[in-house]
Amino acid sequence: MDKKYNGYDFVENCLKKCTPYRFSGSTEEDFYKWKDEMQEIMAELLGLYRMEKSEGDEQLISKADKQGYTLEKYHMDTLKDLKMPYYVLTPQNANGKAVIALHGHGCNGKEGLIDAENADKENMEKYNYTYVYDLLDKGYAVYVPDLLPAGERMFGIYEDNRAECTDVNNALISMGMCLQGIYITEMSMLIDKIKDNYSSIGCCGFSGGAHCALWLCAMEDRLSFGLLSGYFHSFKDTLIYSNRCGCNFIPRLWEFADMGDILAIAAPMDIYLETGRDDELNGIRGIQSPIEQLEIANRAYSVFGKKLKLEICEGMHKWYGKILGNI
Repeated sequence: MDKKYNGYDFVENCLKKCTPYRFSGSTEEDFYKWKDEMQEIMAELLGLYRMEKSEGDEQLISKADKQGYTLEKYHMDTLKDLKMPYYVLTPQNANGKAVIALHGHGCNGKEGLIDAENADKENMEKYNYTYVYDLLDKGYAVYVPDLLPAGERMFGIYEDNRAECTDVNNALISMGMCLQGIYITEMSMLIDKIKDNYSSIGCCGFSGGAHCALWLCAMEDRLSFGLLSGYFHSFKDTLIYSNRCGCNFIPRLWEFADMGDILAIAAPMDIYLETGRDDELNGIRGIQSPIEQLEIANRAYSVFGKKLKLEICEGMHKWYGKILGNI
C-alpha cells in the first residue's frame, strides 16, 4: 500500500514522540515516590475514580464435588447495575493460598479455563488453556471470573462469538472509563471479599488475561505474585500490527507509560513472565521487544536487589506453564 497519503507515518511519529514518565531514581524512597505518582496517574487514565461501586454482595449459585476438588459458582455485585459471575475451585490438598486466574480471548471466558461443556475446545487445545488445573495441582484455590464482555457477560452484539471488547471499550472511553479500569475495580472488590480467607493471593493469566494480570499487579499492592504468559511487549511494536482488540487501549496511556513502566510499578512484587519466541503478539521486532521492556522494569526492581526474568519458550502464542515452577 502507498503510504504517501494514508497518514501511517503521522501516527507512527506521534507515538515516537511519546515520552513515558519512567523511573530514574536510585533508592527505595525514590521508587515509592514515583510509584505513588504513577498509580495516581494510571488511576485517572483508567477511570477508576468514575466507577460507582456496589456493596459487593455475592450469592452462591451452585456447588459440586469433583474428583479432587470442589467447584462452586457465585455471582457478585460489582459496579452499579453490574454483576460478575465466577467459579471457585478448591482442591482437597489446599495449601491455604489462592490465585485469581484470568482468561484470554477465544475460550468462552471462564468456561474455557475450567473445561466446561460450553467451552471452545478447539481454542482451549490451541492455546493450552490448562493453568487453572495446573494451579489446583499445586494446592491453590483458584478464582475464575468472566471478564467483561466475555462468557456469560457477552452483550450479544454479533451473531457469532467474536470478541466484543472494541465495541464496549469505545462506548466506555466516551464516558471516561475503559475495560481495564472495570477489570481492576472488579478484581480489587473480589480481593476485598477473599483476603481474610488465605495467607496470600496471586494472579495468573494468559494473553489478554496476562494483560489484565499485569495491570492488577501494578495497581493492587495486596497481591503476593503474578504469573504472566503470552503478553509482554512494547506498544510501539504493536501499534496497528497486532493486539488491536479494544481491551488493549486506554486513553492517553502511551503518553505516560510503556508496558515495562507498568510492570515497574509492581516492584518489588514477585512476577514471573513467559512468552513464545515466535509469538506474534510480541510485535514487529519479535522477542527483542519483551526483552527491552523487561530491562525497563528491572531498573525499578534493582532498587530492591531483585531482577525479573523472562522465560523464552520455543514456539508460538500459547500457555507454556514453565513459570509455575517459581511458586
